Amino acid sequence: MGAEDNRCEPEQEQETPLLDLKTLKVISVLGRGAKGVVFLVKNEATGENLALKVMLKALIEKKFKDNGDKDIGSPFRRIWFERDVLKSFGHPLLPRLRGVVETDKIIGLAIDYCPGKDLNCLRKNQTEKMFSDDIIRFFAAELVLALEYLHGLGIVYRDLKPENVMIQKNGQLMLVDFDLSTKLLAKSSPNLVRFFDRAQRA
Repeated sequence: MGAEDNRCEPEQEQETPLLDLKTLKVISVLGRGAKGVVFLVKNEATGENLALKVMLKALIEKKFKDNGDKDIGSPFRRIWFERDVLKSFGHPLLPRLRGVVETDKIIGLAIDYCPGKDLNCLRKNQTEKMFSDDIIRFFAAELVLALEYLHGLGIVYRDLKPENVMIQKNGQLMLVDFDLSTKLLAKSSPNLVRFFDRAQRA
């Protein structure tokens, strides 16, 4: 297996559905970041609620130009990488890519919507602003499972923080926001994966 092998490709390549903006009804704003806004939308064609991360093409191109990143290819390379990473998932603690929106002005990635709060908001709502030992052990175990799955695909998350850990309807966690993730080179990934696994279990 050579150094250029891609370990985060999905086992079975699936077409990413293109969503029609006309069928998406904006319900609320879920969050804002440096690269875009996340909306809660309803897909009126299916009745499903989705989290839609919307990014302005002009802003992405400006940041690309200002950062002098022309050597890495397209200014949208990171977005398509995040799309491909999301497509590769098949795990209950990670989101599914539900579709892509693209116009001449925006690019959007739609994933499963988590109706619960993020881990930081949930902590602040606790009586003493902290979780019990049992809850901490449960959350830690779920994070290890999610990260172990990612490392098995050759993906390094690189953005683990309470705000990026959502609570699902069933009480389980879900990692979100993969725009900072990267993939390991195949020739070095076995040692790195073992290192990450040891760190997780420490």
